[in-house]
Amino acid sequence: MIFTSRALLALAATTSTISATKLYVSSYTGNITTFDFTKTPNATYNLARLDTTTGCSPNASWLQIDVKHRNLFCLDEGIIVANGSLTSFKIDDGKSGALKLVKHAAVPAAPVNSALYYGPNGTQLLAVAHYTHALTTYTINPIAASFAPFQTFNFTMEEPGPKPQQAGPHPHQVVIDPQKKYLIVPDLGADLLRIFYVNPTTLQLSERPSIPVEKGSGPRHGVFHTTRRTVNRRGQTHYYLLTEISSKIIGYNVTYLPNNGGLQFTPSVSPVLAYTTSALNAAIAAGNAPAEIALAQTNTGGNQLIVSNRNATFFSNVKNPDPANSTTIISDSLATFELPKSSPRNATGIEEQQIKSLAITPAGGLFPRHFALNARGDKIAVGLQRSGRVVVYERCTDTGAIGKDPVAGFEGLGEVSSIVWDDRKPKAG
Repeated sequence: MIFTSRALLALAATTSTISATKLYVSSYTGNITTFDFTKTPNATYNLARLDTTTGCSPNASWLQIDVKHRNLFCLDEGIIVANGSLTSFKIDDGKSGALKLVKHAAVPAAPVNSALYYGPNGTQLLAVAHYTHALTTYTINPIAASFAPFQTFNFTMEEPGPKPQQAGPHPHQVVIDPQKKYLIVPDLGADLLRIFYVNPTTLQLSERPSIPVEKGSGPRHGVFHTTRRTVNRRGQTHYYLLTEISSKIIGYNVTYLPNNGGLQFTPSVSPVLAYTTSALNAAIAAGNAPAEIALAQTNTGGNQLIVSNRNATFFSNVKNPDPANSTTIISDSLATFELPKSSPRNATGIEEQQIKSLAITPAGGLFPRHFALNARGDKIAVGLQRSGRVVVYERCTDTGAIGKDPVAGFEGLGEVSSIVWDDRKPKAG
């Protein structure tokens, strides 16, 4: 079901769109849906389904786009089967935005997240985190959108962790550092940040010492941010970790060790609750399980963190995303935090940051497993896993404020797992 404004419906016969952007949305039903997000001359928005493919069945969990070569990679978590799978598609740049299946192959169980590494002379490497205890890599032929297995790392633990979710290693994300030397893999089960050096010539990974995280915290996803260098101040790389079990954001100063020996993470932020606000009900917050974290900028040079919170329904009587339905809904949340523009350094030279909670707003439904900002940073698309819905909110690029009500949406998608916008300029490489 499409959600749009009544004004748009009334003018649909006489108004043409003036801008359009495609989104790709995956669901645990196995579908990938192509959407057209459009803005009309009267400043209303519409999210229209263009195409659906089942090529990433049975349980599509994560999407990775290569905008330069017009490739889309999809991970299938394989929840109902023994193995997972990896599928590559070519994107049809016509109006339909359809996906042409190139290759579908079985991979180790439970792939949930990936990162695309750009090597020399157009080479590419796809690194995949498997919740069942592994990291795998695949060499990519970007012209053909084909891939081949390259390396596999299987992780073990000497004993279970302190929480029920920590019976074994559970890698949940792969993220590339700003200097493109290392891959960081938060392991929710082992309470570790696993570090891998990437050989820039061969693209082979080699493991470096892991970074321990507070026991029972459950590291899930993280983002990097590097402050600008000035005449009187050197730049500093920061890493912000989102923990699923303890519902916290933990900030670190990052130091590159000599001779490609790894990374040093020094805590620079006292852990901040992922839903911080004095108005929240503590009993509801006890079940919170944050899912995604992203770095966002403002036009004034500010930097913010946005976090999606699941299983803590702080909002009731929220306006229905469907303007034709007056029934209010309950909703989980999106939380926005402000990063300081500058921070004092202690005697050892470490920046001591203070993260400020700015706002907590409705996510548009239940279990916002994933969200994605568009290239301009003025729209945020949210995938509501348990509501089977995707919604789009406006975001003010001056203040970072996220709108109270979505401007467009679509329902009936099954358990939404991942979203990508197709509006970014190609990366070099």
